[in-house]
Formats: sequence, C-alpha cells, structure tokens
Amino acid sequence: MANPEHLKQLVAGNWRAWRQANPRIVADLVDADLSGADLAGLDLSKAILSRARLEGCSLRGAVLSGATVDGVRAAGAVFDGADLSNVRLDLLDLRGCSFVKATFTGASFRGTNLSGCNLGGADLANVNLEGAVLEKASLVEANLTDASLRGVRLEGANLSRAHLRGVILEGVALGGNDLSFADLEGVHAARAQLDGANLGGAVLRKAVLREASLQRAVLTKADLTEAQLSHARLNGANLEGAILAACDAQGADFREARITGLVLEGSQLAGSHWEDLDLRVARMSRVSLVRANLARCQLAELNLSSCRFEQARLEGADLRAANLEGVALQGARLAGAQLRNARLRQANLAEAQAPGANFSGADMIYTILDDAELVGADLRFARLVGASCRRCNFRWANLQGAELSKAVLGGAKFWKANVKKAKLPFAWTLWTLLIAIPGVFAKAQAHGLAYEQKHRQRRAKETAALVRDLEEKDPHLRRVGRRPPGR
Repeated sequence: MANPEHLKQLVAGNWRAWRQANPRIVADLVDADLSGADLAGLDLSKAILSRARLEGCSLRGAVLSGATVDGVRAAGAVFDGADLSNVRLDLLDLRGCSFVKATFTGASFRGTNLSGCNLGGADLANVNLEGAVLEKASLVEANLTDASLRGVRLEGANLSRAHLRGVILEGVALGGNDLSFADLEGVHAARAQLDGANLGGAVLRKAVLREASLQRAVLTKADLTEAQLSHARLNGANLEGAILAACDAQGADFREARITGLVLEGSQLAGSHWEDLDLRVARMSRVSLVRANLARCQLAELNLSSCRFEQARLEGADLRAANLEGVALQGARLAGAQLRNARLRQANLAEAQAPGANFSGADMIYTILDDAELVGADLRFARLVGASCRRCNFRWANLQGAELSKAVLGGAKFWKANVKKAKLPFAWTLWTLLIAIPGVFAKAQAHGLAYEQKHRQRRAKETAALVRDLEEKDPHLRRVGRRPPGR
C-alpha cells in the first residue's frame, strides 16, 4: 500500500513544496491509484510506483529517473518530455502511451508492449529493447543509437529520420516499414526482413545486411557505401540514385531492380545476379563481376575497362562498342553476345565460351583467345593483329576480311570457317598451302583414276562393237554355238 502521507501530498497538489522540504525521502506510491491524474512536471525520481495505476495519467515533463515501476498499469498515459533515465520498464503493458521527446538513458524495455506508442524524438540511445513489441509505434526522429533490438516486433512502425547507428537488427522484421532518411550507419541487420520497406534517402554506410531480404524495397538515393550486402535479395528494389560504392555484394540478387543513376564504384559483385537489366543507366567503374550473371544485359557503349568479368555469364548480352580494353574475361560465357565494334584490345578471353557471338569489326589487337570456343562466331573485319589464338576453335566462324597478321594460331581449328579475304600470318598461309598441296595431288590422282576407268569402259564397248562387225564379215571368226544373223 502507498504511504498515506505521500499520496495525500501528491493528490492535494502540494508535491513540489513537500518534495523540496523532504528531498531525501523516497516516495512510496505502491499500489496507488493515480488514473487520470495530472502529474506534469513533478519530481518522482526514485519513487516506488510498483503496481500503481497510471492509466490516462499526464506525466509531461515529469522526472521519473531511477523510479521503480514494476507491475505499473499505464495504458494511454502521457510521458512527453519526461525523464525516465535508469528506469526498468521490462514486461510492462504501455500500449497507446505517448513518450514524445522523453529521455530513457540507461532504461530497459525488455519484452515491453509499446504497440501504438508515440516515441517521436525520444532519446533511446543504448536502451535494451530486446523482445519488445513496437507494432505501429511512431519513432520518427527518435534516437536509437547503439540500442539493442534483437527480437523486436516493429510491424507497421514509423522510423522515418530515426537515428539507428550501430543498432542490432539481426533477424528483425521491418517489411513495409518507413525508414526514409533514417540514419542506419553501421547497423547490424544480417538476415533482416526489409521487403517493401521505405529506405529512401537513408544512410546505410558500413551497414551489415548480409542475407537480408530487401525485395521491392525503396532505396532511392540511399547511401550504402562500404555496406555488406553479400547474398542479399534486392529483387525488384528501387535503387535509383543509390550509392553502392566499395560495397561487398557477392551473390546479391538485383534482378528486376530499378537502377537508374545507381553508383557501383569499387564494389565486389562476384556471383551477383543482374539478368535482363539495362546497366547503361548505372555508373560502373572498378567493379568485380567475377562469376556474375549478366545474361541479356544491356552494356552497349559502356567503359568497362576497369571491371573484371572472369567466368561471368554474358550470354546474349549487348556489348556493342563497349570499351573492354585489357579486361579479364577468362572463362566467360558469351554465347550469342553482341560485341560488334567493341574494343577488346589486350583483353583476356582465354577459355571463353562464345559460340555464335558477334565480334564483327571489333578491335581485338593483342587479345588472348587461347582455348576459346568461337564456333560459328561472326568475326568479319575484326582486327586480330598479334592476337594469341592457340588451340582456338574457329570452326564454322565467319572470318571474312578479318585481320590476323602476326597472330599466333598454333593448334587453332578453322574447319568450315570462312576466311575469304582474311589476312592470315605468312607462316600460317604457307602452312595452309603445304597442307593443301597433298590434297591437290590426291584430288588429281583421284580424277586420273576416274578418267582411266571411264576410258577403259569406253574402249571395252568399242572393242565389242568391232568384234561383232568382224564376225559378221567372216563366218570363221564367229564363236562356236553362235547363230548367224537373221536366223
């Protein structure tokens, strides 16, 4: 039970004077019924309010630092601007309360129900909110720096412009939440559920978002510099104007994302997925796309000379007139890719798989094509001066008008290739002639044998006719048993 004297002073409105006269007395308000009371601005620091009823109570600007509030019922109470520093609010039902610009330094909300609460501008730095329920709560401009939010339920909560630096959000579901312009620098949100969340203009520098789900999320103009996005799902996300500089996004999925103005500078994108996207609208430099899936992507006329594409999937990609000078493309899959007039000078395409690819008019001077598969490729008028084409497979390829002077063609295969008007190395031309000479002789020999056989058949027919004429003229020459003509 509450101390009658303490309760009397509080209800009578003499609390301030009594408190000043008795600063060392700890207020005993256990089980006190203060429902609907106006306690705005009062000093209740270190007061014992266990099991007190504070429903609908006004505590605007009140000082409750160090108070004991276990078992308190305060649904709908107003704590705007109140000081609740070092107060343990664990497991309380505070639904519908207002804590606008309240201070919670050193406070704890473990397992507390704060559904529908207004915590706009509240100071919740370093506060423990593990397991708390904040469904549909307003945390606009709230300070949650370094707060612990493991297991928090934030469905429908508004975190616009909130300060969440260094916050732990691992496994937290924030699907559809408003986090626009929030400060999330260094946030730990591995495997967080952010599908459909609004992160437009948010600061996510150095954020840990490994395996996070950001499908259909809005990330327009968000700053993700040095963020960790490995294996994150960004399918259908809006990344227009976003910054992904120096990011680790290995294995991330960007399919169907909107990427106009996306900055991809110095990022690690190995094994990421970009199928069917138009990357011409993004800014790409010093990007690693090793083993990335870029099938059917639009990359025409882009400067990709500082990028890496080893073992990348580029089937059907449009790389017309792209600058790929010196680019590593070893083992890349380029089947059906369009590289017409592309600059591939000194590029490395060793072991590349490019059947049916279009390299017509491409600058491939000093390009490495060792062990590459170019079956049926279009290399018309391509410049392969000094190129290394050891064991390259050019079968059925169209090399009409191609320039292969000084190219290394040891072990290259040209069966059924069209080399009409192609400029081949002198040694290769001589070797081709040497290979062709036995073929010419063999063909001539075969032609001679056929002519001799036809000549023998004709001679046999002529001889048989002559014998018949002689036999008719001289009966003695007739064969035994042969009947005279006309009988």
